Amino acid sequence: MREYYRRNLPLYRRETIGFALFLGWVFCTLFGCGLATHDAAIDGTLTNYNLERIWMVSGLFEGLGGLGGIVAARFAADPARFVRRRAFGAVALACAVAGNVLTWLAWTDRFGAVWAFHVPGGALTGIAVALFAMLWSDRLGSYDEAHVEFAIPLSFTVAFALYFVLLLTKRGSIPFLVLLLAMIALSFWLACRHGGEGRPLAAAARPGPRTHRGLLSFGVLACVSWVQVAFFRVVATPEIMGDRIAHFLIPFTCACVLSLVMLALCLRLSRYLNISLAYRWSLPLFMLSYVPIFIDYGNPTLRLAAYAINFLGMFGVQFGCWLGACKYLRRTGSPALTVFGVYALGEGLGIFAGCLVGLYAVLSLDVKGLMVLSSVLLTAVAFAIMVTGFNPQWVFNRTRDRSERDTPGEPGANGGGPDLDALFEQEARALQATFDLTSRETDVAALLLAGRSRPYIRDELTVSINTVSSHVRSIFSKCGVHSQQELIDLARKGAGTTCEKV
Repeated sequence: MREYYRRNLPLYRRETIGFALFLGWVFCTLFGCGLATHDAAIDGTLTNYNLERIWMVSGLFEGLGGLGGIVAARFAADPARFVRRRAFGAVALACAVAGNVLTWLAWTDRFGAVWAFHVPGGALTGIAVALFAMLWSDRLGSYDEAHVEFAIPLSFTVAFALYFVLLLTKRGSIPFLVLLLAMIALSFWLACRHGGEGRPLAAAARPGPRTHRGLLSFGVLACVSWVQVAFFRVVATPEIMGDRIAHFLIPFTCACVLSLVMLALCLRLSRYLNISLAYRWSLPLFMLSYVPIFIDYGNPTLRLAAYAINFLGMFGVQFGCWLGACKYLRRTGSPALTVFGVYALGEGLGIFAGCLVGLYAVLSLDVKGLMVLSSVLLTAVAFAIMVTGFNPQWVFNRTRDRSERDTPGEPGANGGGPDLDALFEQEARALQATFDLTSRETDVAALLLAGRSRPYIRDELTVSINTVSSHVRSIFSKCGVHSQQELIDLARKGAGTTCEKV
């Protein structure tokens, strides 16, 4: 694993920075008052929910952007080539720049028409979020599991740090606007470099025919999760405005730190990391977030605690969807326009619906009515996640049983040449006979001989990464080798005939 990271570190650095700049731009634009012209509200000023209204408009048009991506993938001759065109990224960048500028003009209220700029600003921002999500998912989905599980968490870490530093050191809205525009422009440049530059030569994922099975449940899961996130963000927003540190920075930062700790534990201990991580992570936190406001809705400290817990659940949805969907892209060969078009559609509609219901609740209902509506919504979300929160198409361990495999050297089931998996298993069984490997070690050895990374093996065999590492160390010790390449060389020396067939 260390050899893999060291060999591809320059690539990781470039991809990580580019994706992190996009995430940081989203956080700073829609989860903070960075574009606002005021640094702190007058004491006693009630929350006006302007940022939540902008987010609601942004969500609606993010959903429309996702729908546009699905339609484009349906009719484009080559969806992958379509999303990799520089013009696609240029449209995303133009929407992002125009959205930021219009939102900033709305906050300044220089022309006395706040919502004349808030609505188009939020709309263009939402479209930009959808297009950039498709752009970056196409890049990240082309890499192997080790890259995905390294680059995405690191990108979120960098994005959290950017959000914290920029919001903490804000000195006026104009410099902040310039920094946001620079961030998204640099992200565009890194995402739209010429295809193939610096890509790792990883083992192919052997995708089958394009399939869109499991995407409907993926979209429903994204939608109901973001309904809950958006609704609770509005409901738990502190009623009395404070400075940006107390109102935005503290709860968001606390959630960031805790989410990174939880993600590190999931990467080490979880037996599989796929789309199901989104609900496995978020649903308990959604339930927990209601405890503070049920205790005392009028207590500002408890409202902030609920606000932070909701953000922690939101990060779980993002981690699960990005990690799982990028792996799904690689395993199935589905176009990013379709997969992340579905995600953007679900996320956008969920944000719009959640904000709409939340604004109605806080502006029209008393505390008792709000608690009743919150309980009903949470029950509906939990039920929807229970019904659609798991789909077997999300699971990656598609290895066939040995008894069902084709004879080594004969054409595979797809008729496209020898069954390479059977050849690798034959080599692994030869190592088992020579070095007394256990049955599970033989399974791991076959995947190592196929050039697979440890995260791939974890997903394939449904064991934790610690268990995989333990098996790998045992295999290396028994075989007297020190790396995956030495193991491959050892197996090839004892299987010259097999190698000629391959």
